[in-house]
Parts: sequence; structure tokens; C-alpha cells
Amino acid sequence: MKVLHICNGAQGNSPFFKHLFMALKMKHVEQSVLIPVWKTPSIDFEDIHCEYFYRKSGILARLMFRKKIRQLTQFALEKFEVETYNMIHAHTWFSDGAVAYKLYKKYGIPYIVAIRNTDLNIFYKYFIHLRKLGNRILENASQIIFISPAYKDYFENQIVSKKIKNKISKKICIIPNGISPFWVQHKHQKTAISSPVKLLSIGAITPNKNFPAICNAVELLRAKGIDLELTIVGKGYRDVPSCLKILENHINEKPYFKILKKQSEEELLHTYRSHDIFVLPSHTETFGLVYIEALTQGLPVIYTKGQGIDGYFESGKIGYAVHSKNIEELAEAIHNTICNISDITANINQLDFSVFSWESIAERYGEIYLQIFNKYLTDR
Repeated sequence: MKVLHICNGAQGNSPFFKHLFMALKMKHVEQSVLIPVWKTPSIDFEDIHCEYFYRKSGILARLMFRKKIRQLTQFALEKFEVETYNMIHAHTWFSDGAVAYKLYKKYGIPYIVAIRNTDLNIFYKYFIHLRKLGNRILENASQIIFISPAYKDYFENQIVSKKIKNKISKKICIIPNGISPFWVQHKHQKTAISSPVKLLSIGAITPNKNFPAICNAVELLRAKGIDLELTIVGKGYRDVPSCLKILENHINEKPYFKILKKQSEEELLHTYRSHDIFVLPSHTETFGLVYIEALTQGLPVIYTKGQGIDGYFESGKIGYAVHSKNIEELAEAIHNTICNISDITANINQLDFSVFSWESIAERYGEIYLQIFNKYLTDR
């Protein structure tokens, strides 16, 4: 099986793609990767064939979307013997899927497409002139991948028309992102809760991660006599300066708040284990690997309704889903987690994390590739 990946997000999330490509390689999938980049790449996918297309970033580049797609398609034709591939794997609906669709029209090569946060919350929501193209991409895809049940439900119930939904519903499946083998190998069970209760949140300091809301929820609970501390890890990881300044001003000289720099896996392991509850009510989240990492270390998680891992777990079992803009609901979820910590941690300790292993995910993709290719051969 010979697969051409198109990965607009590889530069910003190279560990994710490296784990996926290495796991697929172990399944004897021959791979090449087209990676659009906006600066000199520092990506190491070992001996996998990669070609880098230098593109412009920002809103103007998105407004000139069709020009970018024409350039990317031509680049693919120049750098790869496209007609020799059995499958094209587009890792986003619009930016990658549009190229896969063009190559499909030229050579008839089947493609699969993943739908992610930016696809739904930026491209489909605001770039109305691209919706017709987006529908054609889905109608001609052999498989449509969602990372979480929440995004599948949102897509089917609030995004696409009933007509499009009926055309593509049988092609939709859910495959989660995988976590680093490090976390599965170092699985840990919590046995007690601290006093004060230690909350943890991890992510880039951006408006989307919603850290001020967590701080406000902590203040609400402390005013009610609940002793809490909050640690935020992620400073220096794609910070938005204005957001960082607001956050630092918010927590200035309050000893129960801490902001730490981005940490390695080994450092994070200690950080997870020294805290009690993981809290991250992002406004939007395709999946959120940090929730699964936290669960491997025995921490209950508080996450956003309709985003990320919502739908993989029943709210109240391993933590609580909340509306990202409702601070009172967030505070109540933290309080409920503390009150039910024994039952929740017992549920977490029974979880099977193999579904989030890259080996399992590569197995599923390999089966999809083979099934689609066999159908392609039969239909020819």
C-alpha cells in the first residue's frame, strides 16, 4: 500500500504526525508526505519521503485559498509521481482535502479526509464562498474521519444540510488522535487528593484556552471556603502576548496561582502526578491530547461540552463537561469533582487506553486504506 499524505498542520504539530507515520510504517505502509510550511522546517520524520511547500500565512493567504490550492496541486505533481499512489490521505477538510480532490479528478486516486477544528470553526463558518467546494470534497471522498464524537455530532446537526448529510453519512467514522507511548507506559493511579486541592491546566497562552475563566472559577470557590491552587503550564508555547499580559495581571501576587513554562514529557509526568484535577474548558478543541495524558496519570478532567473528548466519556464518569463561557458551571464542576473524587478516580483506573495508542490507530487506518483500495480495484 502506497499512501500520499497532505498535511498542512505538520509543522505546528510534528510529534503527532511523526507518531502516526511511524506507526503506519510498522504496518508496512509506504508513505510520502507533502507538507506546506511558512518557515524553514525543523521536522524529522526519519526516512519517510517529505517535500516542503513554502507558503504564506495569515488572513490574506486564506482569502487567496484557490490560488494556494492550485500551487499546492502543481507542487504535488512536480515532486511526486502521483499516479503511482494507491491512496491520498488529506489531514484537513479544506486545505488538504481540496488538493486531494484535484488529484482525484486528474487520476481517479481515492482519498480520505479528516475534519478538524479549523475546518469547522474557520473555513466553513466564515468562508461561505468555499462551502460548495467543501461539499464536493466530502461527496467524492472515500472516507470522512472525525477525531471525536462531539465534532461529528456538531457537523451533522449544525453544519451541513440534510441533503449532504444523507449523501455522506455512510462514509463517516471516528478515529481519535493517539497519545505518545510514554503516557501509556507510565500509567499511574491516584490514591488521594491534596489539601489544598491542586488544579492543573496545560496549553498555549491564547484566548481559546480560556485560562481567565479557570482563574475566576477558582476565585469563586475560594470565596466559598474551598481551598484551591491552580497551576498553568504552557508559557512560551505560541503565546498571544496580550493574552499572557492579561493572565499575568489577573494572577499577580496571588500565591495560589502559578504559570510555568512549557515542559518536556518527563517534566509533565511529575507535574500531572503532583496535581489532583485537570481543568481545560477551551472554547474550541479538535481533540485535546492533554485530557488523555491527564487521565493516564489518574487525574479527573474538566472539559468543554461539544468539543474535544466530549462524547468519548459520559459526563460525571471521568470528570465533567461544561460550557466554556459559564464560569459558575465551571466552578460547580470543579466542586462536584472534589466531592466525587473517589468514584471518579475508580472509573479512571478502569479505563483501557489502548484505543488511544498509535498502534491501534494505525491498524484502523491500514484497514481503511485496504478496504478502499480493494473497492477501487473492483470498480475499475
